[in-house]
Order: sequence, then C-alpha cells, then structure tokens
Amino acid sequence: MLRASAFVPGHVTGFFEIRDNAKKKRHRGSRGVGICLSRGVHTVVGITSSKTQSIDVLIDNKTAQAPVTKHVVKRILGNELLKVKISSTLELPQGQGFGMSGAGALSASLALAKALELEISRDEIVCMAHEAEIEYSTGLGDVVPQSVGGMVIRKMEGCPPFGMIDQISPENTDIVCCVIGEQLPTKTIITNEEYKKRINEDGKRCLQELLKNPTQEKMMHLSFEFSKNTGLLSGELEDAIAAVKKYGQASMSMLGNSIFAMGDTGIMAKILKDFGEVYICKMDSEGARVVKGR
Repeated sequence: MLRASAFVPGHVTGFFEIRDNAKKKRHRGSRGVGICLSRGVHTVVGITSSKTQSIDVLIDNKTAQAPVTKHVVKRILGNELLKVKISSTLELPQGQGFGMSGAGALSASLALAKALELEISRDEIVCMAHEAEIEYSTGLGDVVPQSVGGMVIRKMEGCPPFGMIDQISPENTDIVCCVIGEQLPTKTIITNEEYKKRINEDGKRCLQELLKNPTQEKMMHLSFEFSKNTGLLSGELEDAIAAVKKYGQASMSMLGNSIFAMGDTGIMAKILKDFGEVYICKMDSEGARVVKGR
C-alpha cells in the first residue's frame, strides 16, 4: 500500500468581497482578510491497486460524502484504476467559518500527490482544491491562505499565479474561537443576492481601509464593522463579542455562528465558555504541508 499524510490549517475570515464573474473558476473567489489556525485537518491517504477506481472518505472515522474532496481527488487520479482511502481528522467543527472543507480537500490532494509521487506542482494542487470549493459553493477564499499560512490579505481573488496576497505581521499569535450556534452553510449566504450586495459593498470598503494601514488591530476593527454592516452578526454573537470587548478584540467568523478573538487569551476563553464551545489556537505560519504518517 502507498501511504502519505498531510496537514492543512484552519482559516477564519474577518471580512470579504465576493468576486465570481470570471469565466474560469481559478480566477474566481474572494478578496478579504483572514488568519490561519494551528487547529486544522490531518489527512492520511492509503492507495492500493484495483480493477476499478474507488474513493472512500472517512471524516473522524465516519463514512462521509465529502464531495469537494472527492472532486479534486478524481481530477488528480484521472483514469488510474486505484482504490483510495482518505481518512481525515478535523480539529475544528464544520460549517462554522473555519475553512474545514478547503482544508480537507487540500490535505487529501497533497497527501495523494505525495503517495503517488506525481510530478504536479504545489500551485496546481492548490488551484484544484480552490476550484473544487468554487464548484460546490463551500468556500471562496480559504484554500490559498491555507496553502501559505499566517495572517493573509487576499488582494486579488483566485489561485496562483492570478490571485495576489499579502501578509500582516501579527501583534499576537493567540486566537480564541467560540462556536455559539448551529452550522451556517456558506452556500446559503454567498448565493443570496441581498447578502451578496451588502457583502460586496462593505467588503470592498474594508479592504481599501485595511490596505492603508495593514495591522492586526485594524483588521479586527474592520472585521467587526463588516459583520454589523452586512447584517450577518446575530444577537447571540454580538453578546459574546461585547462580553470580551474590554480584554481585546473579537468578531464573527465568516461564515459561521462563531466568533474569533485576540487579546487576553485566558480571560477571553473563560468568559466565552458561558456562550459555547471554545477552541484555543495559535496562528499557523507554515501553511499546508505533507507530514510524517499519524
């Protein structure tokens, strides 16, 4: 059996602008800003010879449909008759704005290419995972930041070499995430014309403001403004943000019923436990990578 493993960090977006008019999926996506998280998706890929092609995906030891992951794996395999087993372990919940779909697809793709020793560039693998997210409307701008790590400004939508990014030097690398409500499927927001209009108007403004003064403090401030101005911020999330306001900055995770906060980590985590499930992370500065088997 051929076998390889990969890790891809989670990613939380503070604000964004939908850019989906290009003909090619790799030229579509979003502009905005986000942070890569030390918690993410660990994936192990096992490959055996077969008379037919089959792809089985397990997420946290349970059989999953995982259409985004299967889509990109099929593209990489082509017509090769192989049995592929993909086992992913998620360190953050799905549907809460942590980029788990993109992390799952990208980690599976990197591990598959490594196991098969394919001559395929890293940029091409990133583009395939990005295109799969666009195809299924599960994300617009997680995969590219996840591939590089850090606190990333997406200055131009799309994947390499079309997409353009920059990075913010962090003042603090601790992030407290808190899941407060039910899952918020990305597709329900980014395909809604009213939300899309608000998102694009304020997302464009926020990006222009951030580029004038690209700091962590400014990023967090604009992210909170964006969550309010777009009408995406629920009362429960706003209450949680208000509760930790004097200990740092916080905003809504795009797109989820969750928040992310930076400041006095210990106090913030303690307060937020009264609102929901808390996850303490560091900023991941390495990005997606192949790792030794788990």
